[in-house]
Amino acid sequence: MRRGMWLFCLGFGLCLLAGCSAWLGGGYASVTPHAEAYAQTDPADTETASDYQQLRQVLIHLVENYVDQASVDVTRYGDELEGDLDRSIQWVRENNPVVAYAVQDIQAEAAEVGARRIVSVSISYRRTQEELQAVQPTLGGSGVEDKVSGALERAEAEITLQVSGYQPMDLEAFVQTYYQEHLDTVMECPEVSVQLYPKQGSTRIMEIQFQYTNSRETLLQMKQNVQVLLNSALGYVEGQASEQLKAERLYAFLRPLFVQTGPSATPVYSLLCVGVGDSRSMAMVYGLLCRQAGLDCRVVSGTSSGRQWYWNIVELDGRYCHVDLLTDLEGDQLVLRYDEDMTDYVWNTKNYPACPKPEPPATEPEGEATEPAESEPEETVEAQTPPEPLPEEPTQPEQTEEGAQTEPE
Repeated sequence: MRRGMWLFCLGFGLCLLAGCSAWLGGGYASVTPHAEAYAQTDPADTETASDYQQLRQVLIHLVENYVDQASVDVTRYGDELEGDLDRSIQWVRENNPVVAYAVQDIQAEAAEVGARRIVSVSISYRRTQEELQAVQPTLGGSGVEDKVSGALERAEAEITLQVSGYQPMDLEAFVQTYYQEHLDTVMECPEVSVQLYPKQGSTRIMEIQFQYTNSRETLLQMKQNVQVLLNSALGYVEGQASEQLKAERLYAFLRPLFVQTGPSATPVYSLLCVGVGDSRSMAMVYGLLCRQAGLDCRVVSGTSSGRQWYWNIVELDGRYCHVDLLTDLEGDQLVLRYDEDMTDYVWNTKNYPACPKPEPPATEPEGEATEPAESEPEETVEAQTPPEPLPEEPTQPEQTEEGAQTEPE
C-alpha cells in the first residue's frame, strides 16, 4: 500500500514537471484534491466529454440529477477545452430552462492528473431538490391554462411549469376571466406574478405565484359553505317555467341575506354567508344564481350618479332588461328597467345587449267595438246643386181659341 502511494505521488510530481504547468495560466486550471480523487477512480464511473456539445450535455445532466460535485473526464478533448468550458457554462445558464431555474452558480477547474485530464465541477443551487422535482411538464398555452385552472380550483399558492412550445400570454387576464366564470368554485381572485427561466427560447420554466388574502384551508372551507347556499337557491326556482318568475324568486332569496354594505376580497362568500356586500358582489352573486337557473344574466360595470356601480342585464322571456338589486333591496319586488329608464347610469353600450322598452299592447277605442275592423269609411256625399237648365228656344205664346187669329173671310 505504501509503495502504491509513493508511486502515485512520484507520477504526479513528474506530471507537473513535464509541462502540466501550462494549465495554470487559465482562470480555472488548478490541481485540487477533488480532481485527484476522481483521477484514481475507474473511468467508467466518471462523466466524459470529448467536444463542446457533450460538455454542455454533461452539465445539464448533472443539474437535472441535482449533483453538486462531479468530475468530467476530458482526456480526449482537444486544445479548445479552455474556451469551451467557459462557453458551455454560460450557454447552459442562459439557454437551458432547468439550469436557469435551479442553479445559483457553476464553477469548473481543470487539471491533468496522471494520464487523464479531469474537469472538476462544483454546482450551487438556489432551489431544493424537491422544488426541482415538482416542476410540471406541459405543452403550449392551452396546457398552461389547464394547469393554472386546476391551481385556482385548489387555491394553490404557486405552481412551476416547464412549457414546451412557449408563447407569450396575458396570464393575469386569464386568471381574472376564469375567476369571473367560476364564482361558485373560486372564492378569491388572486394577484398573479410570473417568472420565466430563461428569458428566451421555445422551452421555458414558468414559476407562477398566486397571492391570496386568505389561507388555502380557509378558501376551501368557504367553497364548501357557498355550495350549500347555492343548492338552496336552486330549490327556490325548481319547477318554475316562467323566466321572470325565476328572476323574482332569486331576488326574494337574496333580500333577507343582505345585512350591510361593504367590499370584500371574497364577494360571493361574504354576501351569501356573512351578509356583507356592495353593488359589485350583489351583481356577481345575482348573475351566478341566474345562470345556475338557466337565465342569461350579465354583470354590467359602469357608473350610477357619477359613482362606480355594478348591476345586471338579464334576458327574460326573450327581452333584455336592467336589474339593480342593491338599489332595489328596500322594495318588495324585482324592478325591471329599460334603457330609457337608466337616466343616471353610464355604461359602454357596445359591450352589452340593448334593452328597449316593450311597446304597450294595442287597445281598441271606446264606442267603436261593434264596427267592422277593416270596414272602409262611408263616402261622404256632398249635396250637389242641380245643373242650371239649358236656355229654352223662344216659343210662340199659346193662343187660346178666343185669341186665335183667323184668316179674313
